[in-house]
Amino acid sequence: MDITSFNDALPYIFLGLIIFIGSTVQGVIGFGLGTISTPIMALIKPELVPVVVLCLAFIIACTTLHRSWSETDWKMVWYSNIARLPGTVLAVWALAILSTNSLQLFIGCAVIFTMVLSSLGWTPKVNAPNTIFAGLLSGFLGTSTSIGGPPMALLMKSFNPTKARGTLSATFVFGSVVSMLTLGIGGQITTYQLKFAAIYLPLAILGLFAASYFNRFVDRKLLNRIVITVSIGASIVLIIQSLI
Repeated sequence: MDITSFNDALPYIFLGLIIFIGSTVQGVIGFGLGTISTPIMALIKPELVPVVVLCLAFIIACTTLHRSWSETDWKMVWYSNIARLPGTVLAVWALAILSTNSLQLFIGCAVIFTMVLSSLGWTPKVNAPNTIFAGLLSGFLGTSTSIGGPPMALLMKSFNPTKARGTLSATFVFGSVVSMLTLGIGGQITTYQLKFAAIYLPLAILGLFAASYFNRFVDRKLLNRIVITVSIGASIVLIIQSLI
């Protein structure tokens, strides 16, 4: 491989590393792949957003759900995914009209917004109206930026880790299917995106295996703070680039 070819491949190699780290984090705390990978991917290869992360999140969520099936709050999953539908349609419309710079600016602001949600010290009451609102917001953000976890994660702060991971994973499984189908109907999915989703899939699975090891002794609160810091930092750079 000559220097030019290596330089062309370097961004994709770096994104692979980021996906591995994001998958590991998601396997530990229930979310993280989108919040870590999306702002960096939008900065380096915006044409891969949001389809690549949505495809990988679906596979990871299926695996996590299998392990946490018995602890999953299926009533919450049902309410949130019904509410996700109008948010998903609105997101597809937004993606169709946004330019690359506008999309980068939107993703940067959306990530910061969701990270602020994640870091709030209060926990909303778990009831049908709050679940529906969180599902609506999750559908819009999940389809437009592939970061739909934080609104639901905020609602589940009082859940034990296994129940939170199971419920979030079930939400991601059904939500990702809805998002991908809607994006496909809207002509927002390309073979280029699907090719890289397939290329990065082994790294995402490897991240899950790493998570099963780290899960036993990692400090989840510290890891959550690190995820928030990294995501906000990448989003600020993304916003600056989109404005310049």
